[in-house]
Amino acid sequence: MMIILGFIGYGSMGSMLIDAFLRSGNIKPGEIIVSSRTKSKLDILKEKWIDIHTADSNSEVAQKAKYVFVCVKPLEVTGVLEEIRDSVSSDTNIISIAGAVKIAYIEKLTGAKVTKLIPSLTSEVMEGISLVCHGKTVSREESDYIEMLLNSISKVKLIREEEFDLATELTSCMPGFIASIFEEMVESAFRHTDSLSRTDIEEMVLRTLYGTSRLFIEKNMGFSEMIDRVATKGGITEEGVKALRKGLPDVFDKMFDNTLFKRKLINEKIEQNQVMK
Repeated sequence: MMIILGFIGYGSMGSMLIDAFLRSGNIKPGEIIVSSRTKSKLDILKEKWIDIHTADSNSEVAQKAKYVFVCVKPLEVTGVLEEIRDSVSSDTNIISIAGAVKIAYIEKLTGAKVTKLIPSLTSEVMEGISLVCHGKTVSREESDYIEMLLNSISKVKLIREEEFDLATELTSCMPGFIASIFEEMVESAFRHTDSLSRTDIEEMVLRTLYGTSRLFIEKNMGFSEMIDRVATKGGITEEGVKALRKGLPDVFDKMFDNTLFKRKLINEKIEQNQVMK
């Protein structure tokens, strides 16, 4: 069986992508090869997917696979690219999940075709958004194949490379933000009750959150329409909405200020390292 997909790095995102792709049925275990610094992770992977290939080096992955997913931290990307550049060809399609590393830099260092991808943890349940940007040398056939794979585990959103910073906060980072918001809501509710347990409150919030999400998607409801349906004029819900609208804008402005500033610092550090190389 021909190896099609290669994965360098078997961390949180790499393992999620492999598992989701295989569960989608659009790729077979025998068509995937994986490398990882932690060999014990590969042993566990082989136990789950017997026919999957594991590699002794990143270069072996790059040499054998047509599409090579580089799933390592942004500051580790250059080292991986230098390791594999003699093993890739102009026909290899590198798919980098490091948003801070520019497509042009990867192209220059490796001579390969390049796609930038920001996946989301929500693809673990075949939901969410995958952000994608293809380099100019990626063919229509190649981009269609990559998008087919990603559409089987998420919804693909094609964006320009310069849009990745904020878009990443709104997709890949968002599950963490959402969890943090509702964790605080649960704790506040718990402080306001003498009878409900934290578990009871969490169940109420999560099931309501799930149902609300379905209303947004399946009924194509907008945020304002949802508020109007629930927050009747002069009612209790309206009072809560007023409090949220008073306090949340500053919270979210601060959140985006902090995350985008941190991203700017990381981008600058990566660019400095690239210049030094």
